[in-house]
Amino acid sequence: MSYNKRSGVCFQYIKSGTCRFGSSCKFTHDESTKDGSSKARSFPSEFLIISSLAAWESLLSLWYHIDDFFAEYPDFDHNSSAPIWEEFNRLCDDFEWDSDDYEMREARRRFKSAMVQQFNDLYGIDEEDLNSWQNLCHVLNIEPVPEGLKECRERVRQTHVNLVDLVETPRTRAPVKVFPNLKKLQDYTIKNEKFFPKEDAYAGGLLRFLLREIIHSYEG
Repeated sequence: MSYNKRSGVCFQYIKSGTCRFGSSCKFTHDESTKDGSSKARSFPSEFLIISSLAAWESLLSLWYHIDDFFAEYPDFDHNSSAPIWEEFNRLCDDFEWDSDDYEMREARRRFKSAMVQQFNDLYGIDEEDLNSWQNLCHVLNIEPVPEGLKECRERVRQTHVNLVDLVETPRTRAPVKVFPNLKKLQDYTIKNEKFFPKEDAYAGGLLRFLLREIIHSYEG
């Protein structure tokens, strides 16, 4: 049986240098991300950290959706290592757009679409694919990784992380904070204005399982 490789990388392979799915894994096994050890690396339970420089470079190669969006504005001096929402707000300031301007509303729509596509490329889209869920468990440092689809889903749903952090961490190299409860995540999301596009995420697939309702101010 042949498999079409997704553009995403296998985080189990990044962390340990091995993958239980072997050649049938639907994610890319980049040899440059291996650290030469067969032992799994240790990650602090509070943060998601990808320590290998080669692993970061592999993830950055998938960053074209966000880059393509900002490339549409050649007069804007885009800082590719800065948080993505900060860059979008700076873009709006540079062009002196008001919130009700058509240009801003259209740019916002395309920017949110780029974020969704970025997530899909990094982590997958098929909610029935065990490989995708186990890959995400490795990203979230859920150990041991459950062997069943139902168990993987439940463990991921119980893990409170900000989706914007999850998408932009390959770019900023900032660790992703795992929050002890939903209220802490809500407070962080609102305070830092790190809202993920609600309507795209609920369209289906892996992404919708990660969204948290951030009261009425959660952007959609």
